[in-house]
Amino acid sequence: MRAGRLRQRIELQMTSQTRNAWGDVVEAWATYDTIWAHIKPLSGTERRAAQQPQADVTHEITIRYHKGVSPTHRVLYKTRVFAINSIINRDERNKEMVMSCTEQVDAGVI
Repeated sequence: MRAGRLRQRIELQMTSQTRNAWGDVVEAWATYDTIWAHIKPLSGTERRAAQQPQADVTHEITIRYHKGVSPTHRVLYKTRVFAINSIINRDERNKEMVMSCTEQVDAGVI
């Protein structure tokens, strides 16, 4: 892997459960690591759901091998949120991971 390609600083996030002021359990996203990545847009589609336009943008995010990353996590890049659809350990060599992601256009940053 050429390190010069990894130009975007991303945050890997996972859900955590906390209690609010009333004692209710709420889920929130928390950053557990900040790493370098290469983000490559692949395609985009728009659709209407419940009379609201929604856009899905598919990206490929490449990182150095990072044990424990799973599709239950998400990627935060600046104010953009990406859901991880799948992860490929390129050549099964534990050197490089390619994540197929969908940008969550209406997700917002929590």
